[in-house]
Amino acid sequence: MDGPFIVIPFCTRRLSLLSVFLIARVLWAAGCPPECNCSQFLTNCTRTQLQQFPADIPFTTKQLTLSDNNISSLPTVDLNYLGGLVHLDFRNNSLSEISQSSLLNMQMLVYLDLSYNQLRRITHLTFQYLTNIIVLKVNSNKELTFIDNRAFSENQKLQEIDLSGNGLTFVDVSMLERLPHLRSVHLSGNPWMCNCNTEYLINWMRRNRRIIPDAANVTCTFPDSLQRVLVVEAADKLYSFCHRKRQFKLREVLYFCLIGPGLFSASIVLNLTFSLLMAHFKRIKKKELKRYRKLRRAISFKYSKRPNSITQQINAKAITNGIVGVGPGHHG
Repeated sequence: MDGPFIVIPFCTRRLSLLSVFLIARVLWAAGCPPECNCSQFLTNCTRTQLQQFPADIPFTTKQLTLSDNNISSLPTVDLNYLGGLVHLDFRNNSLSEISQSSLLNMQMLVYLDLSYNQLRRITHLTFQYLTNIIVLKVNSNKELTFIDNRAFSENQKLQEIDLSGNGLTFVDVSMLERLPHLRSVHLSGNPWMCNCNTEYLINWMRRNRRIIPDAANVTCTFPDSLQRVLVVEAADKLYSFCHRKRQFKLREVLYFCLIGPGLFSASIVLNLTFSLLMAHFKRIKKKELKRYRKLRRAISFKYSKRPNSITQQINAKAITNGIVGVGPGHHG
């Protein structure tokens, strides 16, 4: 009596598992896009002239290859259904920007290739949900000129980054210093600026040459005097130039802080001395003018009486000679 009651549940359980497997197999088989080739965990849509992200990609896909197409955007919904995706190859498409919600459910992704696209900038939100990413390739995006210094702040497991062949003249090296497991970063093919403002970046490249596989091809583009000079060689030239320039600036500071006030004080003393001399000179001139006026009055008073004395002398001579006198008060 016990046998049927034991065998029937066992067979039922096996049949239910088999049915689940068959349903999943049917769903997986029905889910492969017609342009692509699908296997158990791989969906390959390479060179299929796709203009947009394909629909009906199997949910079981772990590796998705969409390279060499003309897809211009990553969808928000279709891509996030693939929460188990660990490998995404999206190279050589027409992607110009990445919406922050496009990679919202990509926490399992460890490999992302976005090379040979048209990306212009990478912000601190672009890869914020890729917490398990290990390999990131964003090389050969000729219009990529800006990477935010917080771009990889949430990607602490990053080991390999390819930034070569872009339009970068400068990156904040702190974004690389914050990655504890970084072991390879490609930097060649960018028009690097080599001046005092980028000296820290240049020195970091020299110190970490061992993790820059293409260090022998990382050259300066600006300024013209350092064009095509290896960055590791430009570091020494920049050090002597920039530090001499800083010493010159220090002398300028000392001049303005010490010599400047000294000259200002000296000018005040000279102005004060000149003012005192002018005041003293004016007093002397005033005294001389006063003395001159006094002398002039004395001379004027002396000569004002000379006509009377001359008249008296003429009258005296006239009387002596018997001539009638002339002059005031005489009546003939």
